[in-house]
Amino acid sequence: MKPLSWTNFSLLFFALSVGFKLGLTIWLNQFSSSTSRDYSYVGPDYPPALPLSVPKVLLASDASHRYQMDTPDGAAEWASLTPGGDGLVYLGPERVPYTISMVHQLRCMNTLRQSILEDRSNPETAEPSDLARHCLNYLKQMMLCRADTYMETFQYDNSHGPIDLFAMYECKDWGAVHEAIKENQREYELWNERRG
Repeated sequence: MKPLSWTNFSLLFFALSVGFKLGLTIWLNQFSSSTSRDYSYVGPDYPPALPLSVPKVLLASDASHRYQMDTPDGAAEWASLTPGGDGLVYLGPERVPYTISMVHQLRCMNTLRQSILEDRSNPETAEPSDLARHCLNYLKQMMLCRADTYMETFQYDNSHGPIDLFAMYECKDWGAVHEAIKENQREYELWNERRG
């Protein structure tokens, strides 16, 4: 048996390389095509995220006096973060209701805010509700799941304001998500009216 020449070895290596790249491309295309496929919205057959392109925006850190814990205006501002009162979206031919993680997180923050206020008004009977416990655990899970590594300036010597309150952040436009939810809810109302 003759040893392989460099030319034959190069051709063999080239063929294996092309075959590997072709196989990898086909395998990866399975994942990209699954994101644009049709879903039945029955059981676990639904998309992992709301089918929406969310633009990026620059947001300043909100060190304002909005979203206060214990004022009527603050309570109204917290409530306004949940479109339609429940923040649900309705998808698929049968308009199956889903919640979006962002809305679930905001509702949980409001639940924790309310729980703190209740505990302050009745300190001798203060006991977190099952919903408050769920919310604290859910927010922890979402923070760990997303593992946000964005760097924040930490001003350790300033004990009154250790975090930079004037930072700018590149964020997903939550307002666009909010509007998409409201539009979906309007479409759901029309769909419901047509069904009679």
